Amino acid sequence: MPIAKMQNKNLFFDDFGKGTPILFVHPPGMGRKTFVKQISLSDKFRIILPDLSGHGDSPSAEDKISVQTYIEELDTIRKELNLEQLFLFGYSAGGIIVQEYAIQFPNYVKGVILSGGYPKIDTDILKTEHLIGIYLTEHFPKFLAKILSISHFQEKNLQQEMYRHILKANQQIWAAFYKESLYFDCMDRIAKLKTPLMLLYGTRSDYINYHVRLYPQIIDTDIHFLSGAGHQLPTRNYQKVNSLIQQFVQKVDLVNRNNIM
Repeated sequence: MPIAKMQNKNLFFDDFGKGTPILFVHPPGMGRKTFVKQISLSDKFRIILPDLSGHGDSPSAEDKISVQTYIEELDTIRKELNLEQLFLFGYSAGGIIVQEYAIQFPNYVKGVILSGGYPKIDTDILKTEHLIGIYLTEHFPKFLAKILSISHFQEKNLQQEMYRHILKANQQIWAAFYKESLYFDCMDRIAKLKTPLMLLYGTRSDYINYHVRLYPQIIDTDIHFLSGAGHQLPTRNYQKVNSLIQQFVQKVDLVNRNNIM
């Protein structure tokens, strides 16, 4: 497994395939195993799946984390792989890291894909969900790990693999990531997100897909609502998600090539 060194910590990540690179960012606690269903895209693209520090196989001696720290970790991995530009995929709260990275480092980002993303939490249900996540992480992490594993995967072997991977997370950092997401707000800077953007939502998750209206129309945005789907799109609706990823990346790459010509 490749490692990117950042200060006193090792960042573990999987690196599959060749071609246009797409880096996937996971939500609190879950780690890179969240995107096992996206590995099949490696027959067309380079798929990079990191464990952010304090998650999975990327241990951390610290008990605190910030959005900025995770942005620096993504850039450390980008430099380790000598990538001039890449696509970013952020799932759920992982989307806050992706958005902030793209705002701060626009020249390195070819496109952004958010699955269940938001520029800030703007519904009481999603806020409550984060507060419950913080409480369970601090007091009943095994119970939360079981809920996350079962809700994301139907296959028993993948549920067990996800469960074991989640329990590797640093409990304090896991909770801190939830807190960072709860209070994150880039509404005053979202217009700086100049890269092409694709938003994915499930029609059965109104309390999350409500946030699509927060994205200003000035952004070059593709928006897709997956009929009958919940929030767990990368795992429960992976075939449609993977198809949309392929279409988006190839479209952006084609536009970029035409602009160069």
